[in-house]
Amino acid sequence: MSKKTILIGLGLSVATLLMAKPNLPMGDLKAKLSQVAGEPGMFVRGKENFPKDYFLVPKNLPFLVGLTLFHPESSTLGLSKEQIDKIVAIKNKTVPMVVKTAKDIKMLELKLAQNIAIDNQSPEAQDEIVDAISKLRTELTKAHLRCIRAVRDILTKEQYEKLLKYATRKGGK
Repeated sequence: MSKKTILIGLGLSVATLLMAKPNLPMGDLKAKLSQVAGEPGMFVRGKENFPKDYFLVPKNLPFLVGLTLFHPESSTLGLSKEQIDKIVAIKNKTVPMVVKTAKDIKMLELKLAQNIAIDNQSPEAQDEIVDAISKLRTELTKAHLRCIRAVRDILTKEQYEKLLKYATRKGGK
């Protein structure tokens, strides 16, 4: 009897995952971001991930708006229309600021690279640019932290735990 129960449970879990879909379609957001980002700088190694590469902490914090709305399994969270609307409102408020600030950081970084690596200006003459980059990255990351909290406050404890399971390596494997 318990083997049947386990098999049925596994079957339902697999079926649910196969039927999972994003809460909202991604659309052409990546193309729009790529267009805004422009060409990567001449010293970029690998692929630029605009605007995420321009946060002070670009890799070790979750991007909850994207996970709750666009992750392939986000429909399994069971978000209500009201929750989705609130998260979309956060996205509509936050993303334009993030994109503008990331673009400003990128332009400063490209100027810094030009000044120091191509034009052979002194490192000391770059202090103002470095300070501006630092300030903008810090502001961007603080906005990210506020965004994480705002989305997390919309989710139930159970929804957030489920999100962590599919959004992290530990929970997903």
